[in-house]
Amino acid sequence: MSAGENVIIVGKKSVNDYVLAAILLFNEGHDEIVIKGKGANIGKAVDVYNALKDRLSDSLELVSVTIDSEVLGNRIIPYIEIKVRRTL
Repeated sequence: MSAGENVIIVGKKSVNDYVLAAILLFNEGHDEIVIKGKGANIGKAVDVYNALKDRLSDSLELVSVTIDSEVLGNRIIPYIEIKVRRTL
């Protein structure tokens, strides 16, 4: 589910699983986390951000959104990275 200390890679699990993972990362002391979705999971990554925003409301700040692509083998895979910060 997570690639780095504060990166959540969105895949096959439910949106709520990723929202819970994000909240756990915040509770572990991370100030910022990155929600990353590749290819078909780009939309789900946005859904995770929206669900997290609904859950944490005013204590969540959108830091940045990066939309790009990476080459894996001979394929180009688009991705989105949504960086958020918890404010108290």
